Amino acid sequence: MTPQQYTESSKHLPPFLRDFHGQKDLFKTIWGRTNLSSFPKEVQNLGWVNFHILIIDLFLWWMAKRGYTLQRSRQKVEFLNLWDDIETYEQEQREYLKNFLGTVNKS
Repeated sequence: MTPQQYTESSKHLPPFLRDFHGQKDLFKTIWGRTNLSSFPKEVQNLGWVNFHILIIDLFLWWMAKRGYTLQRSRQKVEFLNLWDDIETYEQEQREYLKNFLGTVNKS
């Protein structure tokens, strides 16, 4: 297998990131739950879509062609749960939309 075939197959990504919808959920969550005020304006102005493209379509792709992959740490640390973060963010967004639509319908 060539590096090109490897990256085209998405095998350089963890299984949940091989699907666009999994990628979208992750990057929307990162963007929505991160306080960006301490980052430079150029980062703040990226938006989650450009951030997603930069990381998946450029950085991880470039690194994979050189033999590196993104993988979960095996260290004995009580890490935060990625899936809990995504579910919490999605719930917050559903609540926000529900409240917004409730306000609009009362107008």
